[in-house]
Amino acid sequence: MALPTVRPLLGSCGSPICCRSLLLLLLSLGWMPVLQVQAIKTGQAAVPCAELTGTPPDFTSLPAGLFRDLNCEEVSGLNMAHAQALAEAVKKKNITLRVNQLRCLARRLPKYLTNEELDALPLDLLLFLNPAMFQGQDTCVHFFSLISKANVDILPQRSLERQRLLPRALECQGVRNFQVSEADAKALGGLVCDLPGKFVVTSSEVLLPWLAGCRGPLNKGQEEAVKEALRSGRSPYGPPSRWSVSTLDALKGLLVVLDESIAHDIPKDVRAEWLQHISRGPSWLGVKLTAMLPRFRRDTEKKTCPPGREPQNVDENLIFYQNWELEACVDGAMLAAQMDLVNEIPFTYEQLNIFKHKLDKTYPQGYPESLIQQLGHFFRYISLEDIHRWNVTSPETVKTLLKVTKGQKMDAQVIALIACYLRGGGHLDQDIVKALDDIPLTYLCDFRPQDLYSISSSFMWLVKPQDLNKCSQRHLDILYQKACLAFQNVSRQEYLEKIGPFLGGASVEDLRALSQQNLSMDLATFKKLQVDALVGLTVAEVQKLLGPHIVDLKTEEDKSPVRDWLFRQRQEDLDRLGLGLQGGIPNGYLVLDLNVREAFSSGVPLLGPGFVIAWIPALLSALILS
Repeated sequence: MALPTVRPLLGSCGSPICCRSLLLLLLSLGWMPVLQVQAIKTGQAAVPCAELTGTPPDFTSLPAGLFRDLNCEEVSGLNMAHAQALAEAVKKKNITLRVNQLRCLARRLPKYLTNEELDALPLDLLLFLNPAMFQGQDTCVHFFSLISKANVDILPQRSLERQRLLPRALECQGVRNFQVSEADAKALGGLVCDLPGKFVVTSSEVLLPWLAGCRGPLNKGQEEAVKEALRSGRSPYGPPSRWSVSTLDALKGLLVVLDESIAHDIPKDVRAEWLQHISRGPSWLGVKLTAMLPRFRRDTEKKTCPPGREPQNVDENLIFYQNWELEACVDGAMLAAQMDLVNEIPFTYEQLNIFKHKLDKTYPQGYPESLIQQLGHFFRYISLEDIHRWNVTSPETVKTLLKVTKGQKMDAQVIALIACYLRGGGHLDQDIVKALDDIPLTYLCDFRPQDLYSISSSFMWLVKPQDLNKCSQRHLDILYQKACLAFQNVSRQEYLEKIGPFLGGASVEDLRALSQQNLSMDLATFKKLQVDALVGLTVAEVQKLLGPHIVDLKTEEDKSPVRDWLFRQRQEDLDRLGLGLQGGIPNGYLVLDLNVREAFSSGVPLLGPGFVIAWIPALLSALILS
């Protein structure tokens, strides 16, 4: 007896128990007559289960309740094509399966799936696929674009399926050196919640808002990194002293990591208003957040130091003080005088931040240099705002703090420290320059232009072209002069190579002299020249300056600064180049240079960098008559 209705669903199940289960399933749906089921059960005119094949059935016609009752034994009896059809039906019907059902169904899917086939599967089902299956870059990116929309939290954090997703996702996204961009975070989706604390340290500005929305608890490394970012103010939320009620609402899940030292820095009126705000609807807080509230409440009450608890020296006994006792009993002046002991004793992060709060209250206008020089490892807890208030004049202070920052990823603090030192009239000697080797020199453009005068000319040997991308014209003017001094005693060829990145500060006279040196400047460097200097060069001088790169001018003839230069040249001189350059001054025109480069604020030239007036017959007649 032919059984066309049965064969498609049974596939190659191979197990009598499995076949019976599926057949009873079909019977309950009314898909098969009882006699057909009985025939297969008893073997009368029946085809073996293993040989039943056919086109996958239309699973979408099954009621939703049937999918929810599927067990692993039934799913494992389906062949790959039928399992795939079943999974696609689950998505079409928007059915939520249990974790064990998803895991079993994923095991029966084909090993190789196209992007279109992945799109047809339930998002949560993809979490159980091995990411190693998707090797090609396009396939890998597409797979994780779907994973980013899935509910990663259905997988326990320690499960194999979850642990193997993040490393492959980072590799696929090209994430290196623990640096994560906003685009990377979006591509990772829920996997952001699994990033180790090292990523939070280097990318706190990006990651903290994502971590605030994580459902599961942060691990210890993540918590410490988040607390450090919040304390220092290196987060999208700014320093705690500037937080508002809306900031506390935005912190969401990060509120549970706040310790008393951070809570203390939040303005008291903000804390009080927020506590009142949440008291009207505490149901959303959850157990952990509710447990955090006493820290806020304790900190809103002013406490006095108990008798006999005020310390006279910094010693190990302070380790055993409660945080509120440290706040109430420790004197900031004592801490400043004994900073060496503060660094020697293993205080906790919370205790050290309370000490910082005491120092800030003692020196609200900024730490004196005598204290700054003794900060040692305590410098790691100093924010950029703190450094901007300092007045550092001693090179020894700078060198001492630079030693502390080695390997600590404190580039921003180092740049602020050097800028502070230069503003105080300091000079960068060889030891300081050597200590700055590991920091990209892009910080040169962060200094005020007048601060650059304090930098030694020898410093220019370390500068790379990309370091000057953010520099203003005033920066470039100063750095160019220093570069000329730094490279004046080298060979002509080496000089031409070294001076290239600084030519944005060169004058027309300098460029004219360089045109006689066979520089062969590329167009990228040419475009960075000052427009005021460039438009003063003749066609012949630019031809010598660019050498074989002169042909590249054609591709930029309608863009500044090439356009500006063209408007100042005679067309007949441009024509001699044989490049088809247009925009020069036609023959028979008089140029009155009135120092007007652009006629409109939009940058569209009226007649070029000067007014061009035609010698029309009427003007000629007037001149003759006169």
